This record gives sequence, C-alpha cells and structure tokens, in this order.
Amino acid sequence: MKLTALDYQIIKLLNQDARMSSAQISRLLRTPERTVRLHVNQLIEKGIVKPVAVVNAPHFGYDLVVDIFCEVEITQREVVLNALKKMPEISYIAFSTGDQDLSIQALFKNSASMHDFITRKLYQVPGIRRTRTVLVPQILKDTYQWLPPQEYNELH
Repeated sequence: MKLTALDYQIIKLLNQDARMSSAQISRLLRTPERTVRLHVNQLIEKGIVKPVAVVNAPHFGYDLVVDIFCEVEITQREVVLNALKKMPEISYIAFSTGDQDLSIQALFKNSASMHDFITRKLYQVPGIRRTRTVLVPQILKDTYQWLPPQEYNELH
C-alpha cells in the first residue's frame, strides 16, 4: 500500500498518542472524521501500524537496561533462541552480524539482579560461547518511536 500524505500525518499523530481519537485527528488535520477512521482502519488491516500497549518498565522498577551481545554455537542456535525467549528479563532479541550472533536487551531492577542473570542464568544456556554486556544509561529514542522517513512517499 502506498502511503499518502494523510496516512503519514495520521501515523505521526498516533505515534505521539496512540489513544488519540479519530475525532481529534480529524480536527488537527482538518479532514472529515470518516476519512480519518477509514485510513486508520486500512493502516491497521494492511499491517502498517499495530495498535499495541507499550509497557513502561521503569514504572515497575526496572530502571537498569543492558544490551548483551552473544556469540553462539551455530549448531545450538535454536536451543539458545528458545531458552532466551523464555527469560522474562529479556525485552528484545535479534540476529546480528559481525563478531556477535545475537543482540538482546534485558531489564533489571538493580545491578545485583543483572549480575545474577548474566553469571547464573545466561551462562547456563547451552550454546552461548561468549557474551559482551553494555550498560544503557538512557534510551533517547525507542523502537516504538520510529517513523518511516518523510521521503518514503516520494520513493514509492
């Protein structure tokens, strides 16, 4: 589906406030509410936007964020992935290139729980050869805040 300028404006507004009503969007964009509702429904049906709740981890006391880069035995990749997916501390798992095979992000309440996770839980996963942990003191832009570049419409 080719995005229109209206689609892009709607996505931008919903990205700022996902609870914004079609009526509010219609007033801000000076577009009929029915048109806005139609565009929002199409964006959802086509899978361009997903209406989801984003959990605020610090609200639950999870203020410590780390990125962990893992080197994995290729023959054990599925075993490692299945084990990592079950760990509630992990908020993000992705394949990566270069020296590391997997990139994960994990959330903790304190450094003791982080240390315990890395040395006892992660270390126990068969197939993980080596890890490198990076403390993330502040997230400046999160994945759910991403928007396609404005020029996307010009290219498609």
